[in-house]
Amino acid sequence: MVSQHIRTRLLIGGAMALFNMALIAGLAISTLSMPAFAQGQNRNIVEKPSRAVACPSGWRTPDGDTDRCEPMGTLAPKIYAKKEGESCASGYHEVYRLWCSTRKP
Repeated sequence: MVSQHIRTRLLIGGAMALFNMALIAGLAISTLSMPAFAQGQNRNIVEKPSRAVACPSGWRTPDGDTDRCEPMGTLAPKIYAKKEGESCASGYHEVYRLWCSTRKP
């Protein structure tokens, strides 16, 4: 017969193994369902990397605010500011060397 001490150890070990498997499965699922790192957007105002930079196609500078770009309608391409030395995410095209856009320049 298995002693109470061994039974308790087996129970704790089994519970820890199940917890570890659930943790690993959760991390795997969250990684698969996570959006691309650099997902652009086309609904809100976007900060320009520099005032001298033009807004990409489909975007415009709001009246009196040269620091930002706003979408021109609901069909504006998704954009994000590109960091120096990095390339655009899959499905995005480089625009003016400072933007990544879903629309080809």
